[in-house]
Amino acid sequence: MSTTNKSNTWKLILQLIVAALSAIATTLGVTSCMGEFIPPSY
Repeated sequence: MSTTNKSNTWKLILQLIVAALSAIATTLGVTSCMGEFIPPSY
């Protein structure tokens, strides 16, 4: 049972999730010109 291998897998999964979320956010931002999905707090 190597914990390093498990943490590496979780890091990879997290990176994949972040990449997918950013891609979805970019697509939403491009498709909706008003940016209704993005809060105006930025």
